[in-house]
Amino acid sequence: MRLVTFSRGREPQHLGAVLGPWDAWETVVDLHGLDRTLPSDLLAFIDAAGSLSGGTWSRANAGLRRAARALGHTRPRYAFPAERVRLHAPVRPRLLRDFIAFRGHIARTRAARGERVPAEWDRVPAYYNGDHLNVIGPGETVPAPRFATFEAGLWKDTASEKLDYELELGYVVAQGVHGSRAGASTPSLFGVTIFNDFSMRDLQTVAGRVGMGPAPGKDWVNALGPAIVTRDEFGVLAGQRVSVRVNGTPRLRGRFEELVTRNPLFEPGQRTSWAFEELAVFVSRSQTVHAGEVWGSGTIPGGCEFEKGDAAAYLVPGDVVELEVEGIGVLSNSVARTV
Repeated sequence: MRLVTFSRGREPQHLGAVLGPWDAWETVVDLHGLDRTLPSDLLAFIDAAGSLSGGTWSRANAGLRRAARALGHTRPRYAFPAERVRLHAPVRPRLLRDFIAFRGHIARTRAARGERVPAEWDRVPAYYNGDHLNVIGPGETVPAPRFATFEAGLWKDTASEKLDYELELGYVVAQGVHGSRAGASTPSLFGVTIFNDFSMRDLQTVAGRVGMGPAPGKDWVNALGPAIVTRDEFGVLAGQRVSVRVNGTPRLRGRFEELVTRNPLFEPGQRTSWAFEELAVFVSRSQTVHAGEVWGSGTIPGGCEFEKGDAAAYLVPGDVVELEVEGIGVLSNSVARTV
């Protein structure tokens, strides 16, 4: 199932399901309009059907099958052409955690600075808590990137000159766990989406020297979308094609598994990534995990400019960034021209 949050005109936002190929959507079905017993927002749907089982899950699937059959003859009142709805961030996360789960990304960013992957990366899947209240969806504009520094006794307002995109997967948590111990249950995966962790690299670099992590340059805006694809439909992460385009020009094209596992900076036998199941074990040992959290995977290797060092071509006002993952869709956002 591919789930979205959408609106039409001035109507409130609705929970929808997409019919049609992943890369050529045809219809968006209003699930609550289809069946009034179904939730009207995605967090409530996850709470009721996060295990992809039970009454809510069964009714939603049965309703979508009826809708698909009906569309062969007429257009029901609860079904809308995909091009005539406005998409929003598919979910407003209860919490946003962002990991750095791919060795290829950290290897490249460290190599650009003449450093190596720290040994600690192999011991813990590190993450930071992002701003889950500051999330935008597909088609929305990224605010003009600005930050302030205190210099010579005065606040200096600065426009970021190193605005970066980051192609990540967004893992949507299905069921919460309250402090699990070894051998106990761990959080499960509901589905995946695309996560663009927009980053002001100049602010990130300055703040990082303080030793409190990257968040000041990274949590000012996050983009999710266009849909959440449930784990049963998305399948196993392996050969999915991924790409990045800026103003229509490719910045990255490849297959997930190749980008993650093949890198000249790797040595034989080294860990190449942390899987969602491992992230879940790590977090749930000491944290309460809530259904409806979104966990960023960390940047897919090659999926940002920061890895390129001095050759980086950072975003400028007016740029349009498109992140595409096979099976999910395209997350497109523009950078505001007003600075």
